[in-house]
Amino acid sequence: MTLRRDAAQVASGFACRGGYIVATRTTEHYDFDAQMTRAIDAKRAACEHARALVPDGAVVFLDTGTTLPHLARLLAHSKARRLVTHCFTSAEILQGRSQVPVEFLGGEIKSSTRSCHAGNPENRLAFLGIDIAFLSAGGVDERGTVSCSHQYEVALKRAAISLSKQSFLVLDERKIGASKPVAFCDTHEIDGLVTEAGLYAAARLKKRLTVSLLE
Repeated sequence: MTLRRDAAQVASGFACRGGYIVATRTTEHYDFDAQMTRAIDAKRAACEHARALVPDGAVVFLDTGTTLPHLARLLAHSKARRLVTHCFTSAEILQGRSQVPVEFLGGEIKSSTRSCHAGNPENRLAFLGIDIAFLSAGGVDERGTVSCSHQYEVALKRAAISLSKQSFLVLDERKIGASKPVAFCDTHEIDGLVTEAGLYAAARLKKRLTVSLLE
């Protein structure tokens, strides 16, 4: 009503002709704090399985999100060679507590995901020699399309997939069959998906997505 009244003023230069205000495909609200409190046991279990995939001496990339900080905590005293992240939550966990060197990727701060995003992620990651990348996602649909909530996340996720020797999604089971506004890869582009149920490699993942389609 306030907007309608202001627009009706002669000096405003606008005319209100009715209609609706709607969210666009990429304006989904993402409540980081709320997500941090959901499915905690499942996220921790998924990260335990992910931890088993990390070989000694590996350079590890940790994406942003509310699952991978649990993996950051597990890797802080591992035999990894270096941990790379752009997530403030993971960085806070590792700061002063990690026996493993930590590389924090700077860039524009995005408060909604508590992360930083540079304009040239390929250049930033190219010389770090990432062995294994762990990625977050908001959903994996029945076709194998992997999605997230924000367009700005895509460039860094894509760079991590293309520049790492291996890449895995880490999420909880409730996100299988779900979909978010922004697609960033397909499951055939990654080496597997890790949940509280363990590792889904290609054949097992295809079967799991088929089950999700039938549910």
